[in-house]
Amino acid sequence: MKIILLFRFCALLVCTALIHGCNDKNNKTDEAALRGHYINQSFLDVVEDSIPGLINTYCYELDFVGDDSVKIFYGFEEAMLSYAKSGKKYAIKKALQDKDLLFSIDESKKLILEDSTWKQSNENSSFAKVASPSGAKWIFPTVLNEKMLAGSYEIFEKGKATGKKVSFSAEGKVTGIGDFESFELCFSGDCVGEVHPILNNLTLHSETANAVYAFQFNPAKKILSIYNIEAPIKDIKGERGIKDIAYELHY
Repeated sequence: MKIILLFRFCALLVCTALIHGCNDKNNKTDEAALRGHYINQSFLDVVEDSIPGLINTYCYELDFVGDDSVKIFYGFEEAMLSYAKSGKKYAIKKALQDKDLLFSIDESKKLILEDSTWKQSNENSSFAKVASPSGAKWIFPTVLNEKMLAGSYEIFEKGKATGKKVSFSAEGKVTGIGDFESFELCFSGDCVGEVHPILNNLTLHSETANAVYAFQFNPAKKILSIYNIEAPIKDIKGERGIKDIAYELHY
């Protein structure tokens, strides 16, 4: 009888140790997950068929910089907020004015932000962990460039190939369009209403000038059309009409 009791006692100790070990492992996994950058995968999954500025989303990227601090990238602005464990979930403090915003880490290590009510959607946003950017504060613009525009194109004029090449890189560099050296895609803020009617737009930069163009893809014909837009209207933000084609690019 004593032997049986001793065996049961030992078995109980082993089970208890295993449970604590699993809990410790899960806690360590959560802690490891809450470091570094997470980008909005839900947004990126639909952006190629959309106008980015019209996709309702709370934020584009999260950067966990400490045990209780997270940097949030909204596109046109950013913020540093505190977060804390709230039961099995986490709460970003006062993310929605005076309200907290909850998130969790699922089994696949994705971060699930409970922003469906804020987005007026049936689904929360899923964020994927990515490597920290080198030489930049945020990785999201680079990933967006890669998804939407990065690639090599050929200029066509009057329906004929010219042999002239244009290249857009994920890092925001452009070659083959005049003296322009870099570009920025519009995905949030006032630039969304720059073109009327609303269409995707980008700003090209050179050492001496900046220029805003509208653009549109025709996937069936594999054409990227870049349009001139009207000059800015005095005392009015945006609402610049689309004019003629500036560049017809084939890919």
